[in-house]
Amino acid sequence: MRLEGASASHVGQARDNNQDRALYTGTLGAVADGMGGHVGGEKAAAMAIAEFNGVRGVLSEQRLIDVVQAANRRIYDAALQPLLRGMGTTIVVASFDPVEQVVTIVNVGDSRGYLLREGDFRQVTVDHSLVEDLIREGQITEEEARVHPQRNIVTRALGIMPEVEVDAFAVRVQAGDRLLLASDGLSNEVAPDGIASILVETTSSDDACRQLVDAALAGGGRDNVTVVVLDVVEDGAVVADASSAATLTPVGEHADNFLADIPRPSKRRLPLRSVLILLGVVVVLVGASAGTAWYARSGYFADELDGSVAIFRGRPGGVLWFKPTEEELTEIRVDELDGASRTRLEQRPVWSTLSDARDFVDNLDTSRLESTVVTATPGN
Repeated sequence: MRLEGASASHVGQARDNNQDRALYTGTLGAVADGMGGHVGGEKAAAMAIAEFNGVRGVLSEQRLIDVVQAANRRIYDAALQPLLRGMGTTIVVASFDPVEQVVTIVNVGDSRGYLLREGDFRQVTVDHSLVEDLIREGQITEEEARVHPQRNIVTRALGIMPEVEVDAFAVRVQAGDRLLLASDGLSNEVAPDGIASILVETTSSDDACRQLVDAALAGGGRDNVTVVVLDVVEDGAVVADASSAATLTPVGEHADNFLADIPRPSKRRLPLRSVLILLGVVVVLVGASAGTAWYARSGYFADELDGSVAIFRGRPGGVLWFKPTEEELTEIRVDELDGASRTRLEQRPVWSTLSDARDFVDNLDTSRLESTVVTATPGN
C-alpha cells in the first residue's frame, strides 16, 4: 500500500496574510498553524514544516517526536529575538509505514488529524486547547465550544517552552482509508458532518481539498484554512489527480524567506500606523496570556507528593508555562488507600474551589483492602 495526497490552503475572508503552512511528500503529510503576529506566525509555521521537509524514509513514532522536539527548540530559540517574541505554532503530522501498514499521527495544539474508513469518520487527535479542557470537565458542550470567546487559546504549542509534550497515535490502516489533517480554520467553520460528507463524496484528494477549503470560506472564513488529504491505496491502483497539490494560496511559497536570518529591531521611529498595529498585537497577546493564566490557576486537584496525598492549585500537568503549585499537604499516605481510592486519585479530577478538593480528599478510603494490589504511577 501507499499514500496518495494533496494539500490546499487559503488566507480566508478576514485575514490579510496566511500563517498556515502544509507539506505532502508521498509518505508524510503535515499542517502547521502559526501564531504571534504577521512575521512571527508565518516564520514559526514555516520553521516547523521545514524541519519535516528535510527528513526522508519511514519515520518511527519516536523519530517523529524527535523531529517535533527539534522544531520546537528552533522556534523557541528564534522567539528570543525581540521582534519574534511570543511566536509559536501548532503542528499535526501523519507518517506512513508501508511495511507495518500503520500511519502514525503526532500533534501539538489544535490542528487536527481525522480518519475516514468505510463511511465512519472520527477525530484521531485530541486538541490541546482551553475549550477542549472545558469540554472534558463537563463545563461546556462541543456546540458551545465552537462559539466560545476563548476557543482560539491553545494550551500547548511549539516554541513556547524549551521542550514540549507531543501526543502520538498509531493507526493500522487499510486500502480505502482517507486521512485528513487540518488547521482550526476548517473545524471552526465546518461541522464534522459537513467535513465527512465532502470526504465521502469526493474521489480524489485534490477535489476533497478544494471542496473543504470552499466549505470553510462559505462558513465565514474567519481564519486561514489549510488541509492535507491522504488516501491509502493498493500498489498499482490509481486515484484520479490525487498526486497533485490543490493550492489555492501556495502552501509554503516563499517559505525560505521566513527561514532567513532573524530580523533585528530597527532603530528608526515606527510610523503611527505600525505603532497602532503593534499595540493591538500586544493587547491581544496580553489578553490571551491573562486568560490563560486565569484558567491555569482556576482549579484545584489532589495528587501524590512524597508518598502523601497533597492538594494542588492549577491544572494537572500545567498549562503552557503555568505549573500547578502545592496548596496543602495532608497526612494521608497513598499506600494506605484502597484500590478504588487510588484510582480516583490517579484520575486527578479538577475542582473549582479548595473546599471541594478538601471534600474529595476527605472521602478517600484509607481502609486499604488486603486483597487489592495496585501499583500507582504518580503524575500519569
